[in-house]
Amino acid sequence: ASRRALLRKLQELPGHAFLELVLLVLEKAGLTQIRLVKRPGAPGSESHFTALQKTGAGEVRTAVVIRRDGREIGRERVADLRGSLHHYGPASAGLIVTAGQVLSGAREESAVAGAAPIALYDGLALARLCEEHDVAVVQARLPIALPDLDFLEALRAT
Repeated sequence: ASRRALLRKLQELPGHAFLELVLLVLEKAGLTQIRLVKRPGAPGSESHFTALQKTGAGEVRTAVVIRRDGREIGRERVADLRGSLHHYGPASAGLIVTAGQVLSGAREESAVAGAAPIALYDGLALARLCEEHDVAVVQARLPIALPDLDFLEALRAT
């Protein structure tokens, strides 16, 4: 319930604020050297970046596309990014983030074997990433008193 509430708040953010939040959480998730990429003809609702992503085998140049309008991501968008990785430094992987949904066709396209990997973050995945890295959330613990059954049994036996 709290994740869905966070998602609603993320979806209500104006485009520039959503962009700042996503960049912050991506930095906390380990992306470094994030740089803006000018893409002529790119939709005005998207922001394009290049970054280094640390992996177990080293660093991978990654293309990052952030949809500020919260619209869904389809198969075509994944294929477009994969086909334009050379414009991102050149990148060998991609990442697409939206506060909206990622369609099943996009997930299928991102998982094609032998092609450059493209990670997809929909609104709920972004909310989960925010939780994991303490961005836009406040951690709270709720103490609950439960009966100590072992203690009560020990008292009964004496």
